[in-house]
Amino acid sequence: MKKNILLAILLITVTAMPLYAKKDKDAYEALKPLMEVYAIVQDSYVDEDKTSPDDLVTGAIKGMVQTLDPFSQYLDQQSFKDMNEDTKAEFGGLGIEISVKDGQLTVVAPIEDTPASNAGIQAGDKIMFIDGETTDGLEVMDAVHKLRGQPGTKVTITVQRGREQPKDYVITRAVIKIETARYSVINDKYGYIRINEFMGKASDVVLNAIGEFREKKIKKVIIDLRNNPGGLLDQAIKVSDIFLPNDKVIVSTAGRNKEKLQKFKSSDNIEFKGDIVIIVNEGSASASEILAGALKDNDKAVVIGTNTFGKGSVQTIIPLSDNSAIRLTTQQYFSPNGNKIHGVGIKPDIEIKDPVASSFSVDLLEKGLITEFVTDYLKKNPEGIDAAKKEKNGAKVSESDIKVFFKKSFDEKLMEDFAKWLKQKGEDVQPQEFSSDNEILAKWIKTEMALKQKGRNVSRAVSVENDTQIKRAMDILDTVSRLSRN
Repeated sequence: MKKNILLAILLITVTAMPLYAKKDKDAYEALKPLMEVYAIVQDSYVDEDKTSPDDLVTGAIKGMVQTLDPFSQYLDQQSFKDMNEDTKAEFGGLGIEISVKDGQLTVVAPIEDTPASNAGIQAGDKIMFIDGETTDGLEVMDAVHKLRGQPGTKVTITVQRGREQPKDYVITRAVIKIETARYSVINDKYGYIRINEFMGKASDVVLNAIGEFREKKIKKVIIDLRNNPGGLLDQAIKVSDIFLPNDKVIVSTAGRNKEKLQKFKSSDNIEFKGDIVIIVNEGSASASEILAGALKDNDKAVVIGTNTFGKGSVQTIIPLSDNSAIRLTTQQYFSPNGNKIHGVGIKPDIEIKDPVASSFSVDLLEKGLITEFVTDYLKKNPEGIDAAKKEKNGAKVSESDIKVFFKKSFDEKLMEDFAKWLKQKGEDVQPQEFSSDNEILAKWIKTEMALKQKGRNVSRAVSVENDTQIKRAMDILDTVSRLSRN
């Protein structure tokens, strides 16, 4: 009896379709097989416990939505509640943004200074298993539930990176505190802004940064968007607005009617008029791509790095009557020049790949040998990172030109000491990999040294100053500055 009543309700709902669709006849015909299958499953499926009306309707909705694209989802009541928590500045988990790409659960970006990034998870990594269970066909929100848990508990994810063999990462969950953005000054000459996510008040941090740069007469700025998975559209627009003159297109969005573009333009504000380089990579997505595209197309910045993720679509959360919801792709982003972002990404003006450490160097890091070496090094060389700073300030006046020319740099001596130390420990030093990873290893060692001596803030500054991409950005800013003066 209950079954017949539900079927009657479905029939009545379908005949009322003019409220929701103009072609109600076509909609009715299309829904007939669905109602037939519902009735057959209710009557004949072997396990009656799995044929409750709620379960069958939920399954039908999930199937309908997930066939649209990887970003459209059905959110049950718990998932909807969890999704609302994502806009807060603190939550428990690993610290990764995930999505489905080419049918596989994929890391969009690890969030800086979280268990995932500290464990070595990278943008583009394919998550094949979570605690031994396959992720094939797993929806994003279901994966989120599996990855989250009580702080201090562990989860094992099996990662496929490129053509390498799958590797297990055992990661301890922690409370994730997202620092949306931060800024600093490099060498008293370059302004550096790191935007981790376009959440909260990221635009306020950027505005404060520009104010401080102006006071210090800094006219060369680096905006680092690497591994920034995106965030809120309004924050991307507000940040773009800081760097653009009045009435410039920041981004356009279009829904089903592609001819009806909604354009977001810059306002009449105090525009930053210095030189800008933006650094992006495959982990830069969504709101990051809006900012990079806005400044690139309006000739306000040189974009360097590698092609971005290509997540240029707008998802609208539509609550349902039972406190569940659907996340539905309703619009797509277009850069100011009309270029589609979704599935394409932002192509940098200058392609510069961030050096990737070899398995040899990663192994040294994972064994804790970098930390152990720094501890031993500082016992013998208590000046530590200060010696590198003195070297940067120039050679002693008393030293002759020829002596300075042949004098080994701090980094050269440091790496020689590290190689000797590894051999004393019985490690098999691979000369080719050691040489090719020289810059990466030196950065890791100096960053750890600064952390032990000066704390986290100085350690971050040292990491930034020794970052290969940031060094290239500074060179490009100097070149752009010289060209603009000529």
